[in-house]
Amino acid sequence: MVNSVEQWERDEIRSANDSLKSALASVQAEFDRELAEIGEIHAKLAALKVHATTPSGLARITVNASGMVTEISIADDAFRRCTPKQLTAELNTTIRGGVEAAAQARAQVTQPVRAIVDGMADLSDIVPGAPNLKELREQFAPTTLPPVDGPAGKGDR
Repeated sequence: MVNSVEQWERDEIRSANDSLKSALASVQAEFDRELAEIGEIHAKLAALKVHATTPSGLARITVNASGMVTEISIADDAFRRCTPKQLTAELNTTIRGGVEAAAQARAQVTQPVRAIVDGMADLSDIVPGAPNLKELREQFAPTTLPPVDGPAGKGDR
């Protein structure tokens, strides 16, 4: 009878081990899928460009996924059609709009990753007393800058 109990215990341990292996294989497969998705998102972000044109059509800007202006094209006849001050004001407005549009496009592209991260347990859920990383992330998240009145660099002369 002792042997049958030992065999039963071994079978239970094997069954639990098989279940754990299956669960870990599932987690690994999900991780691999998410990692591939992150690679695709990275490629999309690298290729992301937003174009914006001034209201008068005198200039066009290009902004990348990081919100950096990568190109400004000004029409050859821009200074015949408006003053430098008007063009500067239009460029500043268009740049702010382009940066905002790039941020929205970036948020749309990164939404799948944010959904994955938001679904993960936080460090404080796993380790008692550890900081809540989601709260820290929200605390240090970039905020939208307030609109600037007047042309950029007004204080620089």
